[in-house]
Amino acid sequence: MFPRTLSEHAQNTLALLGKQHFLKSAYMAGGSSLALQLGHRISVDFDFFSESVFELIEVKNELLVIGNYKGSNETPKTMVGVFNEVKFSLFHYPYPLIEKTSYFAGVQLASLADIAAMKLVAITDRGSKKDYIDIYFLAQKSFSIEDMFVYYDRKYHNLDTNKMTLLKALQYFDDADESEMPDMITKIDWEEVKEFFRKEVVTLFHSTLSK
Repeated sequence: MFPRTLSEHAQNTLALLGKQHFLKSAYMAGGSSLALQLGHRISVDFDFFSESVFELIEVKNELLVIGNYKGSNETPKTMVGVFNEVKFSLFHYPYPLIEKTSYFAGVQLASLADIAAMKLVAITDRGSKKDYIDIYFLAQKSFSIEDMFVYYDRKYHNLDTNKMTLLKALQYFDDADESEMPDMITKIDWEEVKEFFRKEVVTLFHSTLSK
């Protein structure tokens, strides 16, 4: 694990959350979970997911007992806000984990395979620089884009339907170009990231046609 990807305040906040009952059935995915496991960038928000339906009022009350919480978007299946000055979200997410979680500060972290699949979903819906950069570092340090497609299919069971959409998303950067560059620990050039994906898509497209 790479704790320095979180500020000391964020680490303390995460440890506090790790002691709470409502997160025992939830796991952290997204950028902070990935950064803790790869160490490539700083991350500033906590995104939690749960296969179980949670009680919004109960979770809010628990947060208010242990700290300061202010919600910005709350529905029966979505909770987005700020807890102790750290961005916090909790989503009901009915897709099962495909690999075992690990632990940091008492919090379950989604596996790299699960995060890779979820990041592919993210780039099909207004992907940001951080999403593409996260996938780039997964490809550099862990497994290929083709492997990520396999994980995507294991998690969502719809690769046959969405493969062309994913290939297009991997080289559509208009929205990402307008987003902020994340605070990197391992320095990387955004143009280099885009060129990597353009080459990968050509390879994957030809591979798809040959099957």
